[in-house]
Amino acid sequence: MLWIAGMNYFVDPFGYFHFIGGDYNRIDFQLNTEYYMRFLEAERIRHYKDQYDAYIVGGSKAGSYQAEKLRELDGYRYYNVWASGGSVQNYYYYAKYILENTDAKKIVMNLSGGEVRGYDRQYMGDVCVIPAQVKGDSVFLERLDFLFKDVHVAMDTWKERRDAGSLPSYYNADTGDRNLLKYYRARAKDPEAFAERRVLEDFDKQMKRLFTKKISHDAYEENLAAIREIRDLCREKGVEFMLVVAPAFIGEMSEHECEAYWEYMEELAVITDYWDFSGYNDIDMNPYNFCDEGHFLYEVTDLIVDTITGKDSYEGFGTYVTLENVYDHIQERKERYLALQQEYKETGTIQLLGYEDESNVVGDGSKYY
Repeated sequence: MLWIAGMNYFVDPFGYFHFIGGDYNRIDFQLNTEYYMRFLEAERIRHYKDQYDAYIVGGSKAGSYQAEKLRELDGYRYYNVWASGGSVQNYYYYAKYILENTDAKKIVMNLSGGEVRGYDRQYMGDVCVIPAQVKGDSVFLERLDFLFKDVHVAMDTWKERRDAGSLPSYYNADTGDRNLLKYYRARAKDPEAFAERRVLEDFDKQMKRLFTKKISHDAYEENLAAIREIRDLCREKGVEFMLVVAPAFIGEMSEHECEAYWEYMEELAVITDYWDFSGYNDIDMNPYNFCDEGHFLYEVTDLIVDTITGKDSYEGFGTYVTLENVYDHIQERKERYLALQQEYKETGTIQLLGYEDESNVVGDGSKYY
């Protein structure tokens, strides 16, 4: 038993013990989503709250927002609290934790659409569990759990680290945002092959699902209740709350786009005004803006920030949704969906925008590579 605990402590296959204290400088291995990043984020929030004024919470899409760019919104210093396998439950607990443990001035929530598939997604694995300190559970029992994880995981992790060498971290230290350099490098070699392999691999199946299958999920009400609670908690604390519905490539939209989802978007406007960058706009219809079917590149989040601040814009990308315009906004989305559905029925596919189109905001020579 002591040997198992020792292996799990010193090899630390989930990063748990290295993450105590939230100091990125203590970490001597490459960070990625196989580690318990939710715990590192919780520790960072707790121990380094004086370094941040605002926080963005969301799923893996939120990782593409860069803290320095977000600062253009309001001058605040941001920490990015993104989570692989995100859920509104996760966002709720972290928002509550932030409000209880920091002097935050603002919380930005980034919704991606996929959250409607399930409110509680902790079943997806150990690294998707919300940390004990965030939920208010026993930290002592959590420590014991990580000491006595399957020792074979620790052994495999030790071998992987030995062979990995000095690869760039998946996270950017101090700010928490994702390091997308490896995707830019791969894209630069052959953008068309990159898009075919990473963004369009399942496109035909996705379009069949989007335009011919019935899509059904059951997390709408729980999500709405949690978002309403976050809004109320922010109001009580005098903290700004901003809601953003993130861009989504049309392939990913096949996972959630349906009548019930449109009603969900209408209900969001009852809770709070929000920015909507999803839908059938040119940016979302161009696969060259994405690093895979579910995630966009930095230039897209730059355009989001520029649209909100008024610095720049792209026609049709980004609508500020209120109770006054939500009905028309959703009706326009439905009409666009029906037009594409008709195109699919007639041709067996839909026309996407290409590499040379101006909607490819990443272009040839990204400043990020």
